[in-house]
Amino acid sequence: MIRLLVGLLLASALWARSCHAETDHTAIAKASLTEVIRPSYAALAAATGSLDDKVAALCKQPSAAALQAAKDAFAGAVDAWSKVEIFRFGPIVQDRRYERLFYWPDPKGIGLRQVQDALAKRDEDLTLPYELSAKSVALQGLPALEYLLYGDGAEALTETDRVADGAEPLPKIGGAGAFRCAFASSIATNVDRIAKNVVEGWRQGSAYEKAFIGPAPENTLYHSPKEVTLELFKSFASGIELVRDEKLGKPLGGAPAEAKPKLAAFWRSDLAFANMIGNLGGVSLLFSKGGFAGVVDADSPGVSESILFDLNHAIEVLRSMDKPFAEVASDEELRAKLEAVRVELKSAGQTAGDIIARSAGLSFGFNAMDGD
Repeated sequence: MIRLLVGLLLASALWARSCHAETDHTAIAKASLTEVIRPSYAALAAATGSLDDKVAALCKQPSAAALQAAKDAFAGAVDAWSKVEIFRFGPIVQDRRYERLFYWPDPKGIGLRQVQDALAKRDEDLTLPYELSAKSVALQGLPALEYLLYGDGAEALTETDRVADGAEPLPKIGGAGAFRCAFASSIATNVDRIAKNVVEGWRQGSAYEKAFIGPAPENTLYHSPKEVTLELFKSFASGIELVRDEKLGKPLGGAPAEAKPKLAAFWRSDLAFANMIGNLGGVSLLFSKGGFAGVVDADSPGVSESILFDLNHAIEVLRSMDKPFAEVASDEELRAKLEAVRVELKSAGQTAGDIIARSAGLSFGFNAMDGD
């Protein structure tokens, strides 16, 4: 009788717990949209607007100070982009906006060759944003702009001519710097337009918002609220995988001699670690503000704090890397810290993933990076 009573009590407790852990998929969608997606893309649009202005100012009046201001704005745009880079759904995938904004990875250097070829040929179409938007995606986004601002020959961006002693400096018309800057300005404008189009695509009342918040069987994007949760979960899982394997694992290689630091995103501008920090910041924000932390705690109280601790600790370690990626990759002590980060990220991802998938009734049957 006692065993039966204990068994009934346990069954009752488990039943109550399963009821308590019922996932509100609609609430997750709304929280993710209002607390994460919209404000993060708005921040990106603000940063790209500043970038557009600073590159235009550089072209109007070249100088070392103007080039540095453009580089600072570029770093701000990379930071903002990094926080939304994990999202590969919605307006950002329309018209290949994602690839046009961020053509990466590029292990064969296709984008680099295209940019260098464009500089050699000086195709004037590339200096016109609307013409540029119809060109190769490798010529349109942040990686291409990074090369123009930081790559070989970037010093030409500061060149000026003076028509007379004491006259205002003018761009070196017809020179390498003038074309390079006009190309860079065209990219900056293109990037800004893409960011603002994405913001518009997520506005209240838009088709994407309606599909995201109110999925229905007849909807071409999402048929049920659970599908929206799965989309967001894929962003969470793939964001961790992106940093762990693509941005750390592949460039680091198995040993210092096997490192390929030029596979790291934004290595020329020394923003590789800043990019990873932003990625994990986006992951952490989605987890804490988007509703997944609540799903985890409803199943396993207190575990969300452990997951966030691991994510934040990984960010702290990445932030402590005060050397270029190439130097870190050849330093045994620093490599060991990054390998520990990779282990930490794997643990956090698996712990959160197992609980979220179980509690929310999601399937692991997809490749997070492919979005399948």
